Amino acid sequence: MNLKIRLTLFSSLFFAIIFGLAAIVIYWLFYRSSERYIINSLEKNAKIAGIYYLEADEQSPMKQQESKKQYESLVKSAMVAVYNVEGKVRYGGLKEDAEIDEAVLDRLKQSHTIYFKTDDNFYFGLYYPDNQGEFFVFVKESNANFNHQLNQLLIALILVFLVALLSIILFSIWLSKYAYLPIRNVIQEIRAKNLNTIQQPLTVVKSRDELEDLVESYNALLRRISENMIIRKNFVSYVSHEFRTPLAGILGSIEVFGTRARTQEEYQELASTITDHVNYLNNLISNFLLLAEDHNLKRSIEIFRVDEIVWDLVAKLKNTFAVPVKIDVQVEDPLYFNCNGNKMLVALSISNLIENALKYANDKEVIVRMKTLNGRLALYIIDHGIGIPIAEMESIKQTFYRGSNVGEVKGSGIGLSFAQIVFKDQGVDFEITSGLHGTTVSLLFPKF
Repeated sequence: MNLKIRLTLFSSLFFAIIFGLAAIVIYWLFYRSSERYIINSLEKNAKIAGIYYLEADEQSPMKQQESKKQYESLVKSAMVAVYNVEGKVRYGGLKEDAEIDEAVLDRLKQSHTIYFKTDDNFYFGLYYPDNQGEFFVFVKESNANFNHQLNQLLIALILVFLVALLSIILFSIWLSKYAYLPIRNVIQEIRAKNLNTIQQPLTVVKSRDELEDLVESYNALLRRISENMIIRKNFVSYVSHEFRTPLAGILGSIEVFGTRARTQEEYQELASTITDHVNYLNNLISNFLLLAEDHNLKRSIEIFRVDEIVWDLVAKLKNTFAVPVKIDVQVEDPLYFNCNGNKMLVALSISNLIENALKYANDKEVIVRMKTLNGRLALYIIDHGIGIPIAEMESIKQTFYRGSNVGEVKGSGIGLSFAQIVFKDQGVDFEITSGLHGTTVSLLFPKF
């Protein structure tokens, strides 16, 4: 059962319950009000009958004539009975009625009024003491008209309920088709996706509701899937291209190593060369494996200090690069250095950024500056090297892409892409600005 049918069924069921309860309340209120009206009418008639039959000797001829008119216009004599204390009918056309017995007369004498109904009639009794003695006035009325009105109301409610239920079902079906049209379009667009078009995002539905959020979330997922697909698609070319140089260096070193006997210094130099190539390959593989992971997997979270990472990285990179590095700390409160995230990934990303700055600095000083900005820690990596061409600013963050002006500088084109993914995952704002005289990478860490 799809969502559209469920919505129709649920809305129809909800309406049926609400309308059913409302119909029951309406029916009950009508029944009670009609019954109360009949009781009041019977009570009034009983009093008129009592006055007409029992007060005649005490009224003037004019008053008696007025009572007679009221009696004849409102009361049918055949439905009236006036009983004496012995239970005998003294007045009225209702001579005998099995429903009026001694027990009923005793109850009436105690309560002074009594009302009851049978399958066919309504009864109202009135205790009427008079100078002639004690009397019991009973008025009887058929409930045929009452039952007819109730049946008419019941039929009307049922008809209205059926018509309204049919209307709400048809309206729900129409509304479902209209409301779920964007969802069906999204489903059709997803079904039409294949390996060649999976990188293309879905058309964003400007509905300002959960559907728009769903499409945007799906597009974000597509971007991550596409990213991983690009990595896998380019793995062979990446291996053949990036691994060729260090492997060739290792192979050449081994071949040279075996041609003749070498001095101790030459052995150490060859060993150092091979070690450099192996370290480069190991770093390359580590970066690639990390980048190829599902970046939304739950990683270990810990509290660490960003300044400690920077100091450690700069100390290590000084052994590899001769370019001077200046660390400029403009943070007064050490708490700003604290960060809650994955220390290894953040450290590796910052290392890639500083290493890039050192590679393309043209032997000019690189500045690593830390300061506070809007209550957050800002980290700037500034070099005055070759910069990034303006036309390539967007492309430079793509995996395996390298600037057209890098020359002979070695690189894999994976550092910036990896850093961008990590910082997004860790909630760090990442921005690159560049010109003819250098590049500045800005990192804005989340509040601790």
